[in-house]
Amino acid sequence: MASSIDSFHKLNYDDSKYFIEHYKGLVNMDADALRSEMLVAKNCLTARTKLNFDLEELKLVADFKIYPNVYTFLSLSLTIPISSSTCERSFSAMRKIKNWLRTSMLQDRFSNASVAYIDKDISCSLKNEDILNKFAMSNRRLQL
Repeated sequence: MASSIDSFHKLNYDDSKYFIEHYKGLVNMDADALRSEMLVAKNCLTARTKLNFDLEELKLVADFKIYPNVYTFLSLSLTIPISSSTCERSFSAMRKIKNWLRTSMLQDRFSNASVAYIDKDISCSLKNEDILNKFAMSNRRLQL
């Protein structure tokens, strides 16, 4: 599937048939119309960039109004996870967070803790002083 999607990104219809045949029923699309659009888009891109184009240039050309089938399959190809490693990593992280000691944790707190743990690369760039200052400035008193 990965090599077929890669071939689609190069607008090679013959090598991307596996991807197209697998998903054409899902999006109710005619394969011949897609093939024609891919040929026209490839000719347009090769006229601009001299045979070598990348995914960024393809995304600029694949407009929904001009190439609706190519646009649909391109957006589909960019959202399909090729492997399940991301999902498995998140389940592993959830297993570490919600162990037998923390089974009474509510769903909202569990979701927030999961996001903080999974995206710890981003959260490591935050400074503890900034977080404490933000928390200290909030009004936590209850109105009676």
